[in-house]
Amino acid sequence: MDLLKKMNKVIDYIEDNITNSNIDYQEMANVLYCSVYEFSRIFPFIAGMSVSEYIRKRKLSLAVFDIQNSTESLVDIALKYCYESQSSFTRAFKAMHNVTPAMAKKQGVSLKTYPKLSFEISIKGAREMEFRIEKKASFKIIGLKGYSDGKSLEDTELDAIWDEFLDRPGDYDKRLYNGGGENNYYHAPFWQVAAYSYEKSEKGARCIIGAELASKPILDGMETEPVPASTWAVFTIRSRTGALVPEAYTRVITEWLPTSSYKRDKSKPNMESFPPGAMNDDYEWEIWLPVVEK
Repeated sequence: MDLLKKMNKVIDYIEDNITNSNIDYQEMANVLYCSVYEFSRIFPFIAGMSVSEYIRKRKLSLAVFDIQNSTESLVDIALKYCYESQSSFTRAFKAMHNVTPAMAKKQGVSLKTYPKLSFEISIKGAREMEFRIEKKASFKIIGLKGYSDGKSLEDTELDAIWDEFLDRPGDYDKRLYNGGGENNYYHAPFWQVAAYSYEKSEKGARCIIGAELASKPILDGMETEPVPASTWAVFTIRSRTGALVPEAYTRVITEWLPTSSYKRDKSKPNMESFPPGAMNDDYEWEIWLPVVEK
């Protein structure tokens, strides 16, 4: 029930700020006591769409009633819902409703609406969660940085960086990913370290993907990121990578944390660990969540 109240509070926040140009993702994440990165995983799993998609659909749903029932100009309505111009508003409106805003003024035109979300109780069978508590000293990651935009789980800059790591021949995969060997500078597992919060550019959470830095030179084109010493709750996930990411984060934040003796350490980023091996349905990877005792 606590999760339902928090998710409904998030929806209320969106509704109260639907005409604001900068809906604060960090503010919504704070409601669930998690990072923005984790929130961007949890919301789509529960709501069935990303936060940005929900906000867009709500704006374009409300805009219909302004078009039909107010004397505001289309330019003013576009600006009200934070579109930079009438033309960008028209494109988004037509993509959703299949008609232009001007056509929406006419009677008998078929339009779409997405009502405000609300969350109600759903009873599910109990399932085990495999975890361990581990303390790890500070270390550095060597790798490539990119943005996880929280708008979708596919076709993001971060996914492109993963593709570059896994597919590009040469130093990136041979020295970082092959899990050791005579010519390997850095050893698997790969780490994906999430940023602490969204940047003002709205490009998303700044993340780094790479391997733990050894006492070797930094490869050309790569960056480093320090990871502070912390106590981590480590959760083992068995699935093809990406297949259960939203569900895994949802269960960790909404099921494990409230019933454990720990709370999330929001001063530190979360991590994901991907050991070498075939990424099939039985592949084991890990979520590392920084925690402190309650």
